[in-house]
Amino acid sequence: MLQPYLAVAAVVAAASLLQVANGLIGLLLPVELAAAGQSGTVVGLVATAYGAGFLLGCLRAARLVRAVGHIRAFAALAALSAATTLLFLATAAPWVWIGLRFATGFALAGLFSTVEGWLSAATADVSRGRVLAVYLVLNKLSTVVGQVLLGIGWFAGGTLFTVASGVFSLALIPVALTRAPEPPPPRLVGLHLGAMWRIAPAAVVGCLGAGLINSAVPSLVPVWAARLDVPVSLVVVLLAAMQIGSLLVQWPLGWLSDRIDRRHVIVACVGSVALISVAIATIGATEPLLLTGLFALWGAFSMSFYGICVAHAGDHARPEEMVLVASSALFAWASGSAVGPLVAAPLLDLVGPSGPFVYAAVVSATVAGFIAWRMTRRPPVPVAERDAFVNLPATSPTLAELDPRRPRGA
Repeated sequence: MLQPYLAVAAVVAAASLLQVANGLIGLLLPVELAAAGQSGTVVGLVATAYGAGFLLGCLRAARLVRAVGHIRAFAALAALSAATTLLFLATAAPWVWIGLRFATGFALAGLFSTVEGWLSAATADVSRGRVLAVYLVLNKLSTVVGQVLLGIGWFAGGTLFTVASGVFSLALIPVALTRAPEPPPPRLVGLHLGAMWRIAPAAVVGCLGAGLINSAVPSLVPVWAARLDVPVSLVVVLLAAMQIGSLLVQWPLGWLSDRIDRRHVIVACVGSVALISVAIATIGATEPLLLTGLFALWGAFSMSFYGICVAHAGDHARPEEMVLVASSALFAWASGSAVGPLVAAPLLDLVGPSGPFVYAAVVSATVAGFIAWRMTRRPPVPVAERDAFVNLPATSPTLAELDPRRPRGA
């Protein structure tokens, strides 16, 4: 019974450590920038650099793995992540941080492509769904652990950049010591956004919207908090609440989308994000308990509809097209994540602390409007003709290889 999990334990452990370090550094950077009094625009540029690097990594990682193999590629990229994280200590110059964050985004995209390609190759067909579910839950919990480390380390006065660098380095150990055979080189997957647009335009807009929102708001929350004199401990709680909310709600929403038009669920999610964003922008930081609940709901809906968009596209695609669909959805998401902070961040300086949530409300309402319009142009796929929902998050193009809806080898 445990055999499917033992076969991939090393790579799952490595991925979990990567998420701990990424969760920590992703929160630590905007907190440090806000504490230094940097403008929202600077924070947005740093966050955008990560999205741009991640996008490039998605496009180029498979070529690196094919050239040197999974273990060497993982070692090189983990070393790059650890080194760039330490280099943040060398200077506080924003333009240097932008370059370092770009490198980190590139490295992490490559690391997750490597891990998830290995995970797919080592998992038997009958176990794909179970292994994928465990992997995703552990990744989400690891992100929360990384964020909580900030709350502990900040008050202890620890050098958290060093901690994050050390965790990146620790991720090398399970991969370097594994006895599992190295999988064959990954195939090169094209990112054909035009083809996905022909399959499901609503999914493309939904995935783009998810990238625009989920890259911008979490990265700017520390600046929002600093402007409202919110303590760092509460920032950690709010961002952890986002992650936990998405973990608890993702599968019920997926279950619901199997039984009704998935676009209804997507519209309900993005519509809820718009309303909750307005509520957060209105109440400010006066009610911490209410604010924590709103952030949990915001994460529950905002961080959940990407997978439903991919499932909607999958309903209209042939089984052998699932890799194309998932990789193109990731490209749309990554494009949004590279643009979102750059657009949202200046609103902190122009509109005030509520700027990122005003931005989220506008983007969400726009996505909801487009998808509602698409529902008038095309009927839903009958329930009997759909595959069950599978949660494919935006981590790497190779995760689609683990999708149980896809025939092996397709």
